[in-house]
Amino acid sequence: MKLLLKYFFFFSFFLVASCQEKHPYGDALVKPEVILKSQANFVNYWYTAMDLSGNFIGLDTLSNEIPKGAFLKQVASGDFLPVLLISDSSSRYYKLFKINPPVDNYIRTMLQSIGSEAYKNFEWEGKPLPAINYTDLNGKKYDISSLKGKILVLNFWFIGCTSCVHEMPQLNDLKAQYSNRKDIRFAAIAFDKENALRKFMKRTDFRYDIISDTASYLVKQLGISSFPTSVVIQDGIVVKILDDPYHALKDLKLVLKKEAKEAIM
Repeated sequence: MKLLLKYFFFFSFFLVASCQEKHPYGDALVKPEVILKSQANFVNYWYTAMDLSGNFIGLDTLSNEIPKGAFLKQVASGDFLPVLLISDSSSRYYKLFKINPPVDNYIRTMLQSIGSEAYKNFEWEGKPLPAINYTDLNGKKYDISSLKGKILVLNFWFIGCTSCVHEMPQLNDLKAQYSNRKDIRFAAIAFDKENALRKFMKRTDFRYDIISDTASYLVKQLGISSFPTSVVIQDGIVVKILDDPYHALKDLKLVLKKEAKEAIM
């Protein structure tokens, strides 16, 4: 009997240890009840911890891994909150938390908007960039053939967009980091007319190649609805669309670092 109990405790310990190894995450960074308590709490959590445009592993309410698309659809329903877990792994884990009423309608509406936007952008990953035929203000051509074997970082903006202008110095710094890489190009597509852009650029330091597209062809094709938005393209294939107001710039740096590294391997 003692021998059986000994084996029972051994296998119980082994099972628990195996489960812990399989799931290298812990409790919620912030308790869901705290996040959902008020609009201010939700916005603060969104700002600091909820990044659905970056890379992460999604878990259902029972902590089972599910495809990212399925995870984002659940968030887009407005019925689930993505809760960031404290992880021992280098990966980020979000777990779905079922929202039960009463919850502020603002929070549900924002989750629907954030989830829908993230899912739409995710659907573009791995797909060919729609055919383009642009010429920047300095006469440089941008089309599919000219982008073969290259990484393209596209920024979508317009003159009246305060957030767009605010991030320009950091975008300039990012371009400078890759100044020795001839296989990486940086272009910015604006809705404004060429004359207005030329005047604006005389008083603004933005070092991307500037393209005027008043018809917004590519914006419509990609379904871009918030600005600024950055898109990373590798050899004509969409890698990421990044438009989260709090996390896009950070994610852009990480995505470009990864793509630039892989391109020379």
